[in-house]
Amino acid sequence: GVEIMERKLVMSFKDIAGAKFNLIVNSVKDEVTEVEIEAIMDSVLTTGAVISKNGALIEKLGAVIVETTETEYDVQ
Repeated sequence: GVEIMERKLVMSFKDIAGAKFNLIVNSVKDEVTEVEIEAIMDSVLTTGAVISKNGALIEKLGAVIVETTETEYDVQ
């Protein structure tokens, strides 16, 4: 089979209603740093470009990088 590796950045925020909101970036680069992730999250908060169903995002909760490996098989 063909192996496909994928890295996703999952950033968690708290919205105006106190609910958790996850923002997911697919295909994140290998060398992304904690400082860069924090800068992205800060800009999400300051620009207000991303909102949840409840409204504005007001606080950073955390971030994780999720790595998944998929194996594709060519079945006939």
